[in-house]
Amino acid sequence: MNTARGLLLQTFLSPMSSPGRFIRFALIMFPLGLVITSIASFGIWWWKRTQVEERSYGYALALRREMTVQALDRYTSILREVMQPEGLERLAAVASFVDSSMSAENMGYDPRRDRFFHGSLEVSNVEAEITGKPRWQEITLVLAPYGDLPRKEIEIQALAGLMSLGHAMAGERREGTLRFAAVPLGISDANGQSAMERLGAAMFGRSERVMRVITLGGVGEEVLNQIRNAFRADQSGTVIEVLPATTSLESTLQSMKALKARL
Repeated sequence: MNTARGLLLQTFLSPMSSPGRFIRFALIMFPLGLVITSIASFGIWWWKRTQVEERSYGYALALRREMTVQALDRYTSILREVMQPEGLERLAAVASFVDSSMSAENMGYDPRRDRFFHGSLEVSNVEAEITGKPRWQEITLVLAPYGDLPRKEIEIQALAGLMSLGHAMAGERREGTLRFAAVPLGISDANGQSAMERLGAAMFGRSERVMRVITLGGVGEEVLNQIRNAFRADQSGTVIEVLPATTSLESTLQSMKALKARL
């Protein structure tokens, strides 16, 4: 065996060896090395990605909190302060509060904000999600619209319910994606597109399939039509569901627990 190996090595290293043999050797070995290196690199990348995802799930799971009247009371108390101004500035304040409350440090989510200007005021949609596997493009959306001043107390209960539900479901594993969204009403960007329309357009732009939109707060027909149009319910087959408005901590808790049980 050693003799054969020596003869092979001598064949390639001998000064009398034909240059063609080296070229053929290189043509065979170099691509093979690239293939092996690529497979190894992909394996390392996939392993690292899996490890990062597992750590994220574990961290979010550690931050999970059950829904309670006390938790809802805390959210509603803060939201009443945040929504106290009657001007449109309260819309920006609500978005910041939802973003902060659902952040990685507090609930383990990675909130996404779609920022735009309504006149000179910067406002935004806020989304946070539990990304599903393998059907990550199939979205169930829990939606809390806000900004109708006469319905402020109902919207406070809806927003508090949204965040309490998100906190109670942090770190779950799902086949499809569950997304939470807080969307301001009565505003539009420089192109005249409403916040709700921006939300729907962004989801379709990412080639997501919005399977169901569950709207909190018992919204009226006008807002319901905005939701239907934004998600092209007639064409896409998206199911639009509106939960009844709640006006107390106890009724909000009961509503969110019932929703959680069927999500």
